[in-house]
Amino acid sequence: MMIVAIASCITEFLIRHKAIDNGQADVYQYGFEIIISSVFTCIISVIMGLVFKCLFASMLYLGMFIILRSICGGYHAKTYWQCNLTFAIVTTLVLTIFKFIPVEQFMELHYICIFLAIIISSVYAPIENENKPLSEKQKIYFRILSVIMVVLLALISCILIIKFRSSYGILIDVTLLVVSVSMFVTNPWRGSEKYEQDN
Repeated sequence: MMIVAIASCITEFLIRHKAIDNGQADVYQYGFEIIISSVFTCIISVIMGLVFKCLFASMLYLGMFIILRSICGGYHAKTYWQCNLTFAIVTTLVLTIFKFIPVEQFMELHYICIFLAIIISSVYAPIENENKPLSEKQKIYFRILSVIMVVLLALISCILIIKFRSSYGILIDVTLLVVSVSMFVTNPWRGSEKYEQDN
Protein backbone atom coordinates (compact mmCIF):
# COMPACT_ATOMS: atom_id res chain seq x y z
CA MET A 1 0.00 0.00 0.00
CA MET A 2 1.34 3.39 -1.01
CA ILE A 3 0.55 5.11 2.29
CA VAL A 4 2.31 2.41 4.31
CA ALA A 5 5.30 2.50 1.94
CA ILE A 6 5.63 6.29 2.17
CA ALA A 7 5.34 6.21 5.97
CA SER A 8 7.94 3.44 6.11
CA CYS A 9 10.38 5.46 3.96
CA ILE A 10 9.96 8.54 6.17
CA THR A 11 10.47 6.46 9.34
CA GLU A 12 13.58 4.74 7.97
CA PHE A 13 14.99 8.08 6.84
CA LEU A 14 14.57 9.56 10.33
CA ILE A 15 16.10 6.48 11.95
CA ARG A 16 19.12 6.60 9.64
CA HIS A 17 19.66 10.23 10.56
CA LYS A 18 19.13 9.41 14.25
CA ALA A 19 16.20 11.81 14.50
CA ILE A 20 14.11 9.11 16.19
CA ASP A 21 14.89 6.03 18.23
CA ASN A 22 14.68 2.68 16.44
CA GLY A 23 12.66 1.27 19.35
CA GLN A 24 9.84 3.72 18.60
CA ALA A 25 9.75 2.99 14.88
CA ASP A 26 6.31 1.34 15.02
CA VAL A 27 4.80 4.34 16.81
CA TYR A 28 6.22 6.80 14.27
CA GLN A 29 5.25 4.51 11.40
CA TYR A 30 1.62 4.47 12.55
CA GLY A 31 1.66 8.22 13.17
CA PHE A 32 2.97 8.97 9.69
CA GLU A 33 0.38 6.62 8.15
CA ILE A 34 -2.41 8.55 9.89
CA ILE A 35 -0.98 11.91 8.79
CA ILE A 36 -0.55 10.82 5.16
CA SER A 37 -4.02 9.27 5.08
CA SER A 38 -5.45 12.53 6.46
CA VAL A 39 -3.68 14.46 3.71
CA PHE A 40 -5.24 12.17 1.10
CA THR A 41 -8.64 12.78 2.70
CA CYS A 42 -8.15 16.55 2.37
CA ILE A 43 -7.03 16.15 -1.24
CA ILE A 44 -10.15 14.09 -2.01
CA SER A 45 -12.35 16.82 -0.49
CA VAL A 46 -10.62 19.54 -2.49
CA ILE A 47 -10.90 17.60 -5.74
CA MET A 48 -14.57 16.83 -5.15
CA GLY A 49 -15.22 20.44 -4.22
CA LEU A 50 -13.64 21.60 -7.47
CA VAL A 51 -15.49 19.00 -9.54
CA PHE A 52 -18.86 19.98 -8.06
CA LYS A 53 -17.91 23.68 -8.02
CA CYS A 54 -18.61 23.97 -4.30
CA LEU A 55 -15.18 24.04 -2.66
CA PHE A 56 -16.39 25.89 0.45
CA ALA A 57 -19.20 23.36 1.00
CA SER A 58 -16.77 20.49 0.53
CA MET A 59 -14.38 21.95 3.12
CA LEU A 60 -17.26 22.62 5.49
CA TYR A 61 -18.40 19.03 5.11
CA LEU A 62 -14.86 17.80 5.78
CA GLY A 63 -14.61 19.90 8.93
CA MET A 64 -17.94 18.68 10.30
CA PHE A 65 -17.13 15.09 9.35
CA ILE A 66 -13.75 15.14 11.12
CA ILE A 67 -15.15 16.75 14.27
CA LEU A 68 -18.13 14.41 14.49
CA ARG A 69 -16.06 11.31 13.78
CA SER A 70 -13.47 12.28 16.38
CA ILE A 71 -16.24 12.59 18.99
CA CYS A 72 -18.75 9.93 17.90
CA GLY A 73 -16.44 7.40 16.29
CA GLY A 74 -17.69 5.12 13.54
CA TYR A 75 -16.77 2.67 10.82
CA HIS A 76 -13.09 2.04 10.12
CA ALA A 77 -12.05 0.26 6.92
CA LYS A 78 -9.44 -2.49 7.12
CA THR A 79 -7.01 -0.72 4.81
CA TYR A 80 -6.17 2.92 4.02
CA TRP A 81 -7.11 2.30 0.39
CA GLN A 82 -10.59 1.13 1.38
CA CYS A 83 -10.89 4.04 3.81
CA ASN A 84 -10.07 6.66 1.18
CA LEU A 85 -12.25 4.99 -1.45
CA THR A 86 -15.20 4.89 0.97
CA PHE A 87 -14.65 8.53 1.87
CA ALA A 88 -14.52 9.51 -1.81
CA ILE A 89 -17.81 7.70 -2.54
CA VAL A 90 -19.55 9.18 0.51
CA THR A 91 -18.25 12.69 -0.29
CA THR A 92 -19.53 12.36 -3.85
CA LEU A 93 -22.95 11.33 -2.54
CA VAL A 94 -23.09 14.18 0.01
CA LEU A 95 -22.10 16.86 -2.51
CA THR A 96 -24.50 15.47 -5.12
CA ILE A 97 -27.40 15.81 -2.68
CA PHE A 98 -26.20 19.27 -1.63
CA LYS A 99 -25.94 20.52 -5.20
CA PHE A 100 -28.90 18.94 -6.95
CA ILE A 101 -31.75 18.48 -4.45
CA PRO A 102 -33.76 21.68 -3.87
CA VAL A 103 -34.50 22.61 -0.27
CA GLU A 104 -38.25 22.44 -0.92
CA GLN A 105 -37.96 18.77 -1.90
CA PHE A 106 -35.75 17.95 1.08
CA MET A 107 -38.09 19.02 3.90
CA GLU A 108 -39.31 15.53 4.88
CA LEU A 109 -35.80 14.10 4.63
CA HIS A 110 -34.58 16.97 6.82
CA TYR A 111 -36.65 15.77 9.78
CA ILE A 112 -35.75 12.14 9.16
CA CYS A 113 -32.02 12.94 9.08
CA ILE A 114 -31.94 14.90 12.31
CA PHE A 115 -34.24 12.41 14.09
CA LEU A 116 -32.01 9.46 13.15
CA ALA A 117 -28.85 11.40 14.02
CA ILE A 118 -30.08 12.27 17.52
CA ILE A 119 -31.40 8.77 18.27
CA ILE A 120 -28.35 6.93 16.92
CA SER A 121 -25.84 9.22 18.63
CA SER A 122 -27.73 8.83 21.92
CA VAL A 123 -27.62 5.04 21.70
CA TYR A 124 -24.38 4.26 19.86
CA ALA A 125 -21.88 7.04 20.51
CA PRO A 126 -19.04 6.79 21.06
CA ILE A 127 -17.88 3.92 18.85
CA GLU A 128 -14.48 2.86 20.14
CA ASN A 129 -11.45 2.51 17.92
CA GLU A 130 -9.68 -0.74 18.84
CA ASN A 131 -6.41 1.21 18.79
CA LYS A 132 -7.80 3.78 21.25
CA PRO A 133 -9.87 2.07 23.97
CA LEU A 134 -11.93 4.36 26.20
CA SER A 135 -12.56 4.20 29.94
CA GLU A 136 -16.15 4.17 31.22
CA LYS A 137 -15.82 7.82 32.24
CA GLN A 138 -14.56 8.73 28.77
CA LYS A 139 -17.45 6.85 27.14
CA ILE A 140 -19.99 8.81 29.18
CA TYR A 141 -18.21 12.09 28.41
CA PHE A 142 -18.05 11.44 24.66
CA ARG A 143 -21.68 10.24 24.55
CA ILE A 144 -22.88 13.48 26.16
CA LEU A 145 -20.60 15.55 23.91
CA SER A 146 -21.83 13.64 20.84
CA VAL A 147 -25.48 14.31 21.63
CA ILE A 148 -24.80 17.99 22.33
CA MET A 149 -22.89 18.38 19.06
CA VAL A 150 -25.54 16.58 17.02
CA VAL A 151 -28.42 18.55 18.59
CA LEU A 152 -26.56 21.83 18.04
CA LEU A 153 -25.94 21.05 14.37
CA ALA A 154 -29.55 19.90 14.00
CA LEU A 155 -30.79 23.23 15.36
CA ILE A 156 -28.50 25.15 13.00
CA SER A 157 -29.78 23.00 10.15
CA CYS A 158 -33.41 23.75 11.09
CA ILE A 159 -32.73 27.48 11.05
CA LEU A 160 -30.93 27.31 7.70
CA ILE A 161 -33.59 25.18 6.02
CA ILE A 162 -36.83 26.42 7.55
CA LYS A 163 -36.05 30.14 7.80
CA PHE A 164 -33.47 30.76 5.08
CA ARG A 165 -34.14 27.86 2.68
CA SER A 166 -30.37 27.36 2.51
CA SER A 167 -28.79 24.28 0.97
CA TYR A 168 -26.15 24.40 3.71
CA GLY A 169 -28.83 23.00 5.99
CA ILE A 170 -29.00 20.01 3.66
CA LEU A 171 -25.22 19.68 3.89
CA ILE A 172 -25.42 19.51 7.69
CA ASP A 173 -28.29 17.01 7.60
CA VAL A 174 -26.55 14.64 5.21
CA THR A 175 -23.29 14.88 7.15
CA LEU A 176 -25.13 13.99 10.36
CA LEU A 177 -26.79 11.08 8.57
CA VAL A 178 -23.49 9.80 7.16
CA VAL A 179 -21.81 9.80 10.58
CA SER A 180 -24.89 8.18 12.15
CA VAL A 181 -24.95 5.38 9.58
CA SER A 182 -21.21 4.92 10.14
CA MET A 183 -21.86 4.39 13.85
CA PHE A 184 -24.79 2.05 13.25
CA VAL A 185 -23.11 -0.27 10.74
CA THR A 186 -20.09 -0.63 13.03
CA ASN A 187 -22.20 -2.24 15.78
CA PRO A 188 -25.87 -2.68 14.83
CA TRP A 189 -26.57 -4.80 17.93
CA ARG A 190 -25.37 -2.20 20.39
CA GLY A 191 -28.81 -0.64 20.74
CA SER A 192 -30.40 -3.86 21.99
CA GLU A 193 -27.43 -4.56 24.26
CA LYS A 194 -27.68 -1.10 25.79
CA TYR A 195 -31.43 -1.55 26.29
CA GLU A 196 -30.88 -4.84 28.10
CA GLN A 197 -28.20 -3.31 30.33
CA ASP A 198 -30.43 -0.35 31.23
CA ASN A 199 -33.27 -2.69 32.13
